[in-house]
Amino acid sequence: MPSVLKRATRSDKKIDRGPVVARSITEREKEVLRLVALGYKNKEIAKDLGVKVKTVETHRFNIMNKLAFRNISEMIRYAITKGIAPIEDE
Repeated sequence: MPSVLKRATRSDKKIDRGPVVARSITEREKEVLRLVALGYKNKEIAKDLGVKVKTVETHRFNIMNKLAFRNISEMIRYAITKGIAPIEDE
């Protein structure tokens, strides 16, 4: 795992929104979250899921709002620490 990701997942800032996921983000949003955390761009995600780029942007916006993330790094760190987007060791 790259050192940046290791530092991000060990951050002192706790982001524990586990129970919130079950009640607030949809399966599709969870899928988009996983792909974003794995580094895919909106256009790639849209093609992979068979939707428009605007739909992916809407899902990302909804995820950020529902889980109260302030930035994309919080969203990615959350996905990794919760096992939504497992990162393999190199």
